[in-house]
Amino acid sequence: LSLVGSEMCIRDSYTQFVSGSAAPDGKALRDINRIVDLLARPENAGRQLLLLGFSDASGSPATNSELSSSRAKVVAQEFSLRGLQPAIVEGFGSALPIQSNETDQGRAKNRRVEVWLK
Repeated sequence: LSLVGSEMCIRDSYTQFVSGSAAPDGKALRDINRIVDLLARPENAGRQLLLLGFSDASGSPATNSELSSSRAKVVAQEFSLRGLQPAIVEGFGSALPIQSNETDQGRAKNRRVEVWLK
């Protein structure tokens, strides 16, 4: 976890995706369950769940925007199935890469949904 003011980013719980896909993998589903457990702790009562979707830079800006939004919505549905309603679910396309889009490994890291707690 990384604390930024009163917001917390769950740095190691990025949900990653295969190129062109909005389906989370098994690790992502385990991470979602860990976050549900984290939010059930008394010290996290009242925190809001924010889901921010991203893509790599492989497609057109419009396609990347749509795909990043779809990814965030799929993760939101998984949280909803577990009784949590995210306050924000938004896609940002290929903006704010965390790795270079010049390599396969970098592009894979950029296809993600970030989970923030506010």
